[in-house]
Amino acid sequence: MVTLYLIRHGQTELNKAGVFLGSRDEALNGLGMEQSKTIREVMKTKELDCIITSPLKRCYDTAACIASGRSLSINIAEGFKEMDFGLWEGMHHRDISLQYPKEWSIGVNNWKDMHPAKGESFRDFYTRVSEAGKELLKMQEGKKVALISHDGPMKVIASFLLNLGMDGFWNFHFEHGKYSLFEIEEGHCTIRKINSIE
Repeated sequence: MVTLYLIRHGQTELNKAGVFLGSRDEALNGLGMEQSKTIREVMKTKELDCIITSPLKRCYDTAACIASGRSLSINIAEGFKEMDFGLWEGMHHRDISLQYPKEWSIGVNNWKDMHPAKGESFRDFYTRVSEAGKELLKMQEGKKVALISHDGPMKVIASFLLNLGMDGFWNFHFEHGKYSLFEIEEGHCTIRKINSIE
């Protein structure tokens, strides 16, 4: 069995502003740092074999906070990065619809075919994260793993683990600085907790 703690990084200023934040390497803001400290205290009570993180600073810094005071190394996994929103990075959806009407219209009418200007298509993003998830399950069998990532990749992982495919993506929302607990055994996934700080 793989015991998987999915942890969303702490808040950033662009998260707070409600704009698209994907591959841009944004640091945690004050609240995000406090959220990281809170989740560190919670995770101190959990047995872990390893910590895996997206390489982006907001995730790595959250992971480093969780790892502090523990004899655990931090393993960086590129596959768990957020979707690359290209020229949409840092923009509000209202502005995107005006500046990139064609690409935005495709995303609105068929979100699976969303492809931000000079960014990553949703289908490529979903495939990338799913493959990283499969590799994690294979490499970490029998272990207790903390994975620090972003809302988008965590939605993909949940959809993949529950065999929901891309259609399952919008059924989940993961909150900053909280963990969700999944147990995966012989291809079956059980959700034990969602968005917890206990």
